Amino acid sequence: MLLKYIKKGEKSDRGVTLTEMLLAVIVVSILTAVTAPSTIGLFNQNRVKNGFVQLKGAIKESQRLAMRRGRRCKIRLDTTNQEVKISPPDAKGNYTGCLLGERKLPEGVLFKTNSHPNIVFSAKGNTNSAKTIVVYSPNTKTQRCLVISLGLGIMRSGNYTGDVSDSLKSDKCQTTDF
Repeated sequence: MLLKYIKKGEKSDRGVTLTEMLLAVIVVSILTAVTAPSTIGLFNQNRVKNGFVQLKGAIKESQRLAMRRGRRCKIRLDTTNQEVKISPPDAKGNYTGCLLGERKLPEGVLFKTNSHPNIVFSAKGNTNSAKTIVVYSPNTKTQRCLVISLGLGIMRSGNYTGDVSDSLKSDKCQTTDF
């Protein structure tokens, strides 16, 4: 009916019918229902990636500061509050300045480590314990991992292919280019 007016070149002041409006609402609702889960999944994956970048950055920062200042640095991975913290200094104050600021992971992002929560870097950037750390979210399958080697403190990162509820293993950290 509307096309008849347009073809004649006359203006139509006729609005949209209730049926047309309901049809548009139904189509938009269906599209939203289909795309919402994937959008939420992408959002959760992005939060895991951001949390991983924060964690890895804090650990590398601590290693660099230990080498730059020529003294041991110690940080603590607080798995209860999902934070990377500066460990309290010893009597000589050796651990101050080992991290420019504490890091808290995004809401809903967790991390787990396979050993004690402290990481100690020597003045040369070496460490005395091997460590595997996995950053994940219960709301997504995305799991990022960081493996710190014993001795030299070399780090590699990737996707964790194991189950985080089990004991973490460094061989389950599949290296990726990111």
